[in-house]
Amino acid sequence: MNYSEALSFTFQDEDWAKKIAIGGLFNFISFYIGLFFITGFIVVGYYVGLLRHVMQEEAKPLPEWTNWTKIFTDGILGGIIGLIYFLFFAGIAAVMIVSMVHDPGMHGVELGMSIAVISILALLGLFVFANVGVMRFAETNDFGAAFSFAEIFRVLKNNFGNLVTIAFFSFILNAVLFLAGLGILSPFTNFWGLMVQAHLLGQCARTVQEPSLPVPAV
Repeated sequence: MNYSEALSFTFQDEDWAKKIAIGGLFNFISFYIGLFFITGFIVVGYYVGLLRHVMQEEAKPLPEWTNWTKIFTDGILGGIIGLIYFLFFAGIAAVMIVSMVHDPGMHGVELGMSIAVISILALLGLFVFANVGVMRFAETNDFGAAFSFAEIFRVLKNNFGNLVTIAFFSFILNAVLFLAGLGILSPFTNFWGLMVQAHLLGQCARTVQEPSLPVPAV
């Protein structure tokens, strides 16, 4: 994984400031005005588009903000993929936590630590499976591919360590960017962090693409 490339690739685009500003503005509206179900899907769609862009090794580092129908459609489908995986992992974590809370043998620090571990593992599982699902969707333009578990486990087998590392790296990077943005600018700084994450995941996807299955043109 080339982390330095992921951190620097956006600045190789001559229009990087405009493209990050547009994405940051949509993030800002989602964060502070609450229109996530409109602008949030646009951010997700651009994220999916960048994943596809990196997989195809396009010459221009960042996709254009031009094909709004494709961006919004990708955003809705990508958001649904994330929601389904969220419900799955949240459901498992909730059942386990409720079971522990009602266990008379667990209490105090032990209970708190167990809940913390389960929560962290659930978040890690959500990050890995949701992003691999979105990667498969971006590669094939097929919504069902996001839940093709034979392919998903093939990706995990080859890149599990990289995916876990990306998860922790992205969490730390976005936490730093949120603090650096001082709240008001955080939607812009964190949009850039999302682009770094997408580039890293796109690198992962390239290592497991099947030569016999070309990436569909957008």
